[in-house]
Amino acid sequence: MKTKVGGKIHSLFALSLLIAVSVVFAQNDPQAVLAKKQSELDRQRIELEKKSLELQQRELDLERARQEFQAQQSGRSLSMNLSGDVLFDYDKAVLRPEAEQTLRKVAVVLSQFPESNVTVEGYTDSKGTKATNMQLSRERAQSVKDWLVKNGGVVATNIATKGYGEQYPIALNKNADGSDNPLGRALNRRVSIIVEKSTSTPTP
Repeated sequence: MKTKVGGKIHSLFALSLLIAVSVVFAQNDPQAVLAKKQSELDRQRIELEKKSLELQQRELDLERARQEFQAQQSGRSLSMNLSGDVLFDYDKAVLRPEAEQTLRKVAVVLSQFPESNVTVEGYTDSKGTKATNMQLSRERAQSVKDWLVKNGGVVATNIATKGYGEQYPIALNKNADGSDNPLGRALNRRVSIIVEKSTSTPTP
């Protein structure tokens, strides 16, 4: 019985020794070392190519978003105008489901300036009372801010809101003859997003 057990122990010891020798040999084998290094280089190359493609796609998305929102740059400030009719139903401050697609594009732009201060400004047309329009513009700006913080990766402390009501129109609410100007009113119902780029943020 002892002989059988001793034989098994001897066999296991011999097998372990053989494995150890094989590992040492493989580690010292130049071809094995080169193959391992080549495999690591291939892995790093694939990772770099993947990151490069992601960066190119991000830059493409950024440029598309800038064109869509007619982004304007002045000094270290970047502004984007969003149609209020795209974001909200008439006289409402709750975001429409379709607004998410637009705001996701806004988030792409804002992601380029993670340390910058952002201001969301709400505007209305001149229909209704000034007090009502002021309140509506504030609530709409807040709705956009809430979405960007919750879904767009914007830090809450970096984003503020302002409501201007019917002030600062960018188009005429009425025509020269006093008739209504629906197109002008639609342009005035908007949300502007202003990015004050920090000095540490490179200009894209």
